[in-house]
Amino acid sequence: MKKAKLLLPLLLLFGPPMAGPGQVVQHAPTPEQCRADADAWGIPQWSILMQNQDKFTALANGMMGNRTVSAKELDARNAEFAQCEKTDIAFSGRYAQADRAYVIAELGRMADYMRRHNLMEQFYSEDDQGQR
Repeated sequence: MKKAKLLLPLLLLFGPPMAGPGQVVQHAPTPEQCRADADAWGIPQWSILMQNQDKFTALANGMMGNRTVSAKELDARNAEFAQCEKTDIAFSGRYAQADRAYVIAELGRMADYMRRHNLMEQFYSEDDQGQR
């Protein structure tokens, strides 16, 4: 009991931060929420035996030209999928593949932006100079 009393101040000092007034505490999504969002966002099913890589490639290609889902929304979905990989281990491969598809889509959009704004030469020039 004496040790517990000594540890209490350490737990309060080094424990998880408490939310103050006006702060929002974000909780990891539940496995049910992860699965529902993945279904709603058209994420293909995935398993070790049946990877459906073609479906994830199609997802990435579809997201590149999708005018209704912004790059910021793709980032937000990826942040959720990163949490889902930890909280819904049974479907972690599905979330990892979705994350890759969204990153590929966003990189494709960035490349299109660079071409439209004539930034490719500047990119190559700076890259040749070691600016990475």
